[in-house]
Amino acid sequence: MYRPAISRPRVLLVVSHPSVGAGIETILRLERRYDVRRAAKLADAVALARSWPADLALVDALVLRRDGRAELGVSSLILAASPAEAAAAERQVDKPQGWVAKDAPSADLVGAVERLLTPSAKSEAGSLALFGVGVLLVVLAGLLLYLIWIAIA
Repeated sequence: MYRPAISRPRVLLVVSHPSVGAGIETILRLERRYDVRRAAKLADAVALARSWPADLALVDALVLRRDGRAELGVSSLILAASPAEAAAAERQVDKPQGWVAKDAPSADLVGAVERLLTPSAKSEAGSLALFGVGVLLVVLAGLLLYLIWIAIA
């Protein structure tokens, strides 16, 4: 599937309760940084993950307890009510990356999503900065050689 080089990170939201799902989706959309899709069942989420490759899945632990194991093929952040519920849910996804409490403030939810989506951007920025430093060194070396040539001639 074609994906533009510059696009917003994709977040697959898997929450069965319509109001809760709509609330979380709204919180993420208000950030204007994420492309969000929502599924209420794991089967729907797996199908959506195949046709719309996400960068992160935000999965409700209750959905995992009800529907079973999920092979989403993407890093998953679990929404859970307790550490015990989160630990059980993390064993049911293929790429668990931690959990967020269901009653966490919206800033904590967005922060957790951002932390999981940021490492790739940092590595790209780091390699771009390294490339820029390399170009700058080559230009400075060329300028130095030019000045030496003028001084000798």
